[in-house]
Amino acid sequence: YQLFVFLSSFIGDSFFLNASFQKEALKVNKFVLTVIQHIAVSNLATSVFHVLPAVVTLLANSWVLGHDLCYVKVYFAWHLFPANMLLIAVLTTSKFLILRYPLRITSWSTQRAHQVCSFSWAFSLILPIVNFVVDKNDVHFYYRSYQCSYGFDAEIWRKLLPITSFIFNFVPNVVIISTTIPTLKYLTAARKAARRVKGSVPWQGALAVALTAAVYCISTLPYVAYLVSRRFIKGDPYWFHVHLHRITISTLLINVMSNFYIYILTIKSFRRFLLSKVQHIIPVPLQTSKNL
Repeated sequence: YQLFVFLSSFIGDSFFLNASFQKEALKVNKFVLTVIQHIAVSNLATSVFHVLPAVVTLLANSWVLGHDLCYVKVYFAWHLFPANMLLIAVLTTSKFLILRYPLRITSWSTQRAHQVCSFSWAFSLILPIVNFVVDKNDVHFYYRSYQCSYGFDAEIWRKLLPITSFIFNFVPNVVIISTTIPTLKYLTAARKAARRVKGSVPWQGALAVALTAAVYCISTLPYVAYLVSRRFIKGDPYWFHVHLHRITISTLLINVMSNFYIYILTIKSFRRFLLSKVQHIIPVPLQTSKNL
């Protein structure tokens, strides 16, 4: 599973980034496209610095990458996962605002999108910096999850964790949900209106954003439920603290590998671009190309 996640993200996101710089490959709003590019970079980095070490560890049945890479893996993960969450919040918010205020989108340049995303990357550095300042050596390899992780053993984390969880987990998730629901409502209403007048509506970008947010919520919900429920679990049941923990950690990776498949499913121009590349390797009937 970890190997499939790595290959899907590494190959899929690399191909998407290449396609995103090609004309006519992705016919979506330029602001939204720029945010999606940043998300692809985040997923690509996660696959290299988080998923690939997990694959090697599982194959070796121990951490064999050395002390320094253990630290690199942990601190990169605490930067990349919050950054990805913030970027998805930017994506859903920007799409909602574009649908709500369509006449203002002409002023939303690619440069502004890069600025907003750069702020998200910079803001997410707060977590690894705080971890480093509190106790830079609180990094250990845990067989429970087969990965290097931060321990949060310092006493001060009892006060800090609720604050950081609220800022980097609760707030972004509320933003994602509260902006995705109106986008889905717009998508449904627009499709119904278009069918009544036998017209069409540019729904692909909205659907791609909505599915990205939905998959993100589905992938993170089990882990959030695990974190909440462990406060009420008495004793130290092996099935809960080991098996269930591993399952919820694995579901988090769905978000890392899913975007490439979402774009294939929702963006017609991307499907055509992908097919044109495949035709250089494997002959595809012309009629099939026209139907995509």
